[in-house]
Amino acid sequence: MSPRKENLTLDSAYFVAFEMTHDALKRGLKSASELSITQYRMLVKLAAAGGKTAQADLGRILDLKPNVVTQAANALEEAGFARRETDDADARSKSITATQNGISHVASVNRSIVACLYALFPTEDASWRAILETSIDACSHIDPPVSEREATDYPASRALAALERFRIAIEARLRQACGASFSECRVMQLLDEAQRPLRIGDIAAQLRLSTVNVARAVDRLSDRNWVRRMGASRDRKAVFVNVTDEGLEKQRVIARTIDDLGRSLLWKHLNRAERTAVREVTRTVIEGLRLQEYEKSLTPIDELHPLGETSARR
Repeated sequence: MSPRKENLTLDSAYFVAFEMTHDALKRGLKSASELSITQYRMLVKLAAAGGKTAQADLGRILDLKPNVVTQAANALEEAGFARRETDDADARSKSITATQNGISHVASVNRSIVACLYALFPTEDASWRAILETSIDACSHIDPPVSEREATDYPASRALAALERFRIAIEARLRQACGASFSECRVMQLLDEAQRPLRIGDIAAQLRLSTVNVARAVDRLSDRNWVRRMGASRDRKAVFVNVTDEGLEKQRVIARTIDDLGRSLLWKHLNRAERTAVREVTRTVIEGLRLQEYEKSLTPIDELHPLGETSARR
């Protein structure tokens, strides 16, 4: 079955799993290396290449500007993780190779990343562990490899590189499409799925964001007139968020943008088994936890009223 015939919607639960995984990968890198994600992405490519790579090609492969590639290459060379050489025929052309220290560093960091992933997800169960490992392997194939060897080396590290690239792209495209930040779009996406007002605290719990960050996102969305705050007579301390007519249109823009990005940046790079593995992580790990929390939080919609207005029930 082709990706277009499958249900490959990137819903809010997917982005919870995405953010949890992305954060775990970053923690694994930070605990074992002083390199930035960009520098480490480049080092992983070089370590897996097994030989010289033209510095200009790295920019194309990693989707980075030439000055960013140069800065990262400088940092890797200073750390002793890479070595640059000038082309004898063209002094302007440089190639870069991972040193043995660089290759050893990638192996060490990769182990740290794997440990952080296993600590995050409930991998004591064999089926859960299989789902996680298959989905990480799937994500590692999103970024195009530089060699056949890379297709099997350092899958967790390559997944970090791919997810970082995907996150940067989706943040930029959403901002371009509707002017809102990634966190604001995630709030709008969840409200679209719920089809009812939700408490700020419940939005935070379901998206695995802090209440403060969600409240700030709601402030900005309210300033745009995409949402309005609501109160409930039975629960006077709670603040609910409801979508306005203008917000409904923005939700459609957000949904189209996310689906287009999913097809172009994610699903087309994966085979059917890999796409299934990614969906299983979302459905099995995240959705069960969220459903329990959501069912506890429901308040009848007829008990809500716009904040600032006097309720007839009081």
